[in-house]
Amino acid sequence: MAATPTVRCPHCGRDNRSGARFCAGCGKPLAETASPRSDISPAPAVAKEEAAKAAQKLWDITKTVVTIGGRTAWQELTDPPAALDGTVTERFEVEVITPPNEPAFWVFVASVIVLAVFALAGHWFFPFVATVVTLVLSWLRWKRPFFSPLALKGLLSLLGKPAQVPSAYLKVQAPTGEVQVSLIGERQGELPQVGDRLRLWGIYEDKAMTKLRAWKVQRIDEAGQPKGEPCQVPRLFPFVPALFFASLALTLLGWLLSLWR
Repeated sequence: MAATPTVRCPHCGRDNRSGARFCAGCGKPLAETASPRSDISPAPAVAKEEAAKAAQKLWDITKTVVTIGGRTAWQELTDPPAALDGTVTERFEVEVITPPNEPAFWVFVASVIVLAVFALAGHWFFPFVATVVTLVLSWLRWKRPFFSPLALKGLLSLLGKPAQVPSAYLKVQAPTGEVQVSLIGERQGELPQVGDRLRLWGIYEDKAMTKLRAWKVQRIDEAGQPKGEPCQVPRLFPFVPALFFASLALTLLGWLLSLWR
């Protein structure tokens, strides 16, 4: 006859029938030895789930930065939104002035040259870092510093060839308050008159948003529709989006050269 399975008591050593909950000798519970310990927490499973959630959150943030940052940089260079709408309260013109200093242009040129040297040597990492940094700054909508083609005329002044450009200044009453607007450079179109309602494209020169250097002024009617031809001066380019696309192109160039070598 087959032997009956038994369970040994861990306390007194007596054999008990299989399935018994208490020892027949000492009366102490037998389930303690068979049942799993309740104080063991599923730490590895919890840690794995938390890591997956953190990775998903990081990926969502990355997608947001890449999509919004890239789209913002592209829009700022190709079709920037208007800076403000308002009404002209005062205006005056100056026949000629010396072009303003625009150091951002020279920083941009120097940055492109340095990154191009790395790219041509097949070192794409440094242009890639510049791409990531400027992408994040574009996502944060950094528009200052900025530069315009007038920076080249400033170079002529340094070379002993005086350069002069016309300028005009407006005071515009906007919903947020009075804004001082400057239009610097050769103009195309007529300058607006006092009382005209305007839509202006440009970049604020201060954090308080009281000084705007504009490059396009469009008269509008009461319904906000364009009226007549706009008044334009040389275009302003924000430094960060411009460097983003330059460094992105150099990153691809450096990567291709590294593969080729």
